[in-house]
Amino acid sequence: MANSQVANLIQLFYEPKAAFTSLKEKPASWLVLAITMLGSLAIFYWYFSTVDFPWMMDRMLSAQPDIKPEAREAMAKIMTRDTMMYSTLGGTLLGTPIIFALFALYYFVASKVMGSSIGYGKWFHFSIWVSVPSLLAFPLMALQVATGNGQIGMDELNMLSLNFLFVQAPVTSPWANLLNSVSLPYFWTVFLSFVGMRVWTEASVRACAIAAALPYVLMYGGLALKTAIST
Repeated sequence: MANSQVANLIQLFYEPKAAFTSLKEKPASWLVLAITMLGSLAIFYWYFSTVDFPWMMDRMLSAQPDIKPEAREAMAKIMTRDTMMYSTLGGTLLGTPIIFALFALYYFVASKVMGSSIGYGKWFHFSIWVSVPSLLAFPLMALQVATGNGQIGMDELNMLSLNFLFVQAPVTSPWANLLNSVSLPYFWTVFLSFVGMRVWTEASVRACAIAAALPYVLMYGGLALKTAIST
């Protein structure tokens, strides 16, 4: 089974329609889920083990210039290296499958609207498979940690974000969070979602395109609107 998952993973990059045709019957994605979680845990553990922590804290606090001195001192006491490391690792361990489960619920509901009878379990695996482009970020994140001399912010780890590649907004910018959260692989994920939903549901091009893009439009459109209102 692991060999077939490796074959499907590779095929998604050059022949996604054929990959999803195969995955419709056997969608198991445990290998991809394991790679995603273990890769994330390894990168974050390495990052917090090597980062210049006082520098990182100064950088984080500089993003909140209006914070009161007493609140700054309280944050400095609470946010230790170990606290931040294990909270990030714990959040990754618990949050990753939860995010996939929520996307799976969305795909399940969307497929029902389009008349599909595919069950939730298969859509859970589908949500993992369409996230495969995000794996491309791991070697680049490792490169950042290895060459950053301990002075790389967490927001700078993702070299495929819109902020890193195009805008380079400073950490103090109200738009930095949005620009750092939008990554080029997400556009690929939307495309894979479209192709996969077309193969699995046989719904119209328009319906599948809307269904594939909608969650990202809502998420990042909402964040952009919130940022615009608050600035």
